[in-house]
Amino acid sequence: MGGMRIALKAVSGPLKDKVFPLKEGLTIGRQGAGIALDDAKISSIHARIVKTGEDWFVTDNNSKNGIRVNGEKVDSVELKVGNSFWAGDTHFLVVGVAHKEKPKPTKKQRYWHSVLVEFIEEHAAAFKDRVRPVSPLEPALVLEFVRGTKSIRNRILGFGPRKVGSASVDLPIWEPGAPATCFEVLPTPEGLLFKTAHKHIVTLNGEAIDSQVLRMGDTIRILDTLIEVDFAE
Repeated sequence: MGGMRIALKAVSGPLKDKVFPLKEGLTIGRQGAGIALDDAKISSIHARIVKTGEDWFVTDNNSKNGIRVNGEKVDSVELKVGNSFWAGDTHFLVVGVAHKEKPKPTKKQRYWHSVLVEFIEEHAAAFKDRVRPVSPLEPALVLEFVRGTKSIRNRILGFGPRKVGSASVDLPIWEPGAPATCFEVLPTPEGLLFKTAHKHIVTLNGEAIDSQVLRMGDTIRILDTLIEVDFAE
């Protein structure tokens, strides 16, 4: 179902006007956190977003400067629309945003299957010594390069498995210190699976995760490169 989704909006600080939909396990902190703030007052993992029943909270993670409401340090703040708190120099306001539904497969998405079949038939000889089963990605995956050294802002992936990294011909990541294969995208019955062998360098939503089914709004961080996940309609 559609509807409203609760999110944090930065109304001041280094990420001013950025909006972050709430999700279990989201962290606020320095480099590597789900909400990464370039702020000396912020600890490595400063605070965490947690859900208790149907209610959302931001809780301090024993940080040096804590989270503040009206100038007072607090351990936790309930995240209801209209509430606000400070983390370092960033003032966060709780807002409601439109919830995006995962798009249903359409004729346009089935088009990828036709293209894939034609490509394999035309180039069958080139693959005769290498068995590499490929499948259409339904819905097609959109990788939006929000920050980093990648010159192309968006890439739409219509078939897979696909690898992303400097070893990839069509999806290279020229990030100093990044692995040759940063992560893979694999089609599975449950959805499009993110998989990495370098979870401490390549994080999903600020967390070190080996593999997880991708969802709209997920973020993938490779050192200073930030990628946002979407799906083609």
